[in-house]
Amino acid sequence: MFQRWKKQGRFKPGINMILGMESFNNFQKHGFSLRMGDNHLRLGGIKIILNETRGQLNPPQKELNQKVLDIHQAGFQVVIHAVEETTIEAACSAIEHALSKIPRADHRHRIEHCSICTPSMAKRLASLGIMVVTQPAFIYYNGERYLETIPKKQINHLYPIATLIKSGVKVASSSDFPIASPDPIIGIYAAVSRKSAREQILTPEECISSSEALRIYTEGSAYACFEETIKGSIVPGQLADLVVLNDDPTKAKSEEIKDLEVEMTIIGGEIVWRKIT
Repeated sequence: MFQRWKKQGRFKPGINMILGMESFNNFQKHGFSLRMGDNHLRLGGIKIILNETRGQLNPPQKELNQKVLDIHQAGFQVVIHAVEETTIEAACSAIEHALSKIPRADHRHRIEHCSICTPSMAKRLASLGIMVVTQPAFIYYNGERYLETIPKKQINHLYPIATLIKSGVKVASSSDFPIASPDPIIGIYAAVSRKSAREQILTPEECISSSEALRIYTEGSAYACFEETIKGSIVPGQLADLVVLNDDPTKAKSEEIKDLEVEMTIIGGEIVWRKIT
């Protein structure tokens, strides 16, 4: 479907597609093109949904270890959805198991969300070379609910972006759309201010600078997709994929960041959207 849309010119942005385990199994049986011309469409990692129900891991650790090893052995990037401390621990163990069987230096296996992460776990992630793709915008949209429902001990380790960066973990950020708005401006604001929509502050010690917030949404996200040589920064030789904002987020006050607006969107050097004035 996406190949057809791209060929017809109906969808402009480049796509780095992640498959689920069922699709991965079908791919291994039948195969299909991994890349469609000029970075328009490519197959990235393979995603595993890992959760905990009534104190039990789903999938169980042994099964998870095998799934991760199969993906790793096939040469793909492992992408594990893990939110709770126990699931993040299990994800680390599964990736560590795969790396012990088949060492690979620049694997860039990822944990999506990594919502409750202690400093010791951040150090373990860094030691294993595991990336984190996190969603700062959840602080803005869900902050009040988090404060009401998550124990204080865990709140202290909720989306600890500053801790992850200081520990040496490669961090990227995303929206998790359609769960939250795809607008990255709100995520950048939340990463800088740690404020909810009602201006309640969650773990201010995890605030990062506006430059760092921009970096995890640009360079970090490109790195997470093995595309840092063609995307993520505005330098000669890279794709001219960028937006023009109405103000400089690195100079704006933190409260002003959420009100920044896009004036123009450029993909591959072509203006594909412009604000009507």
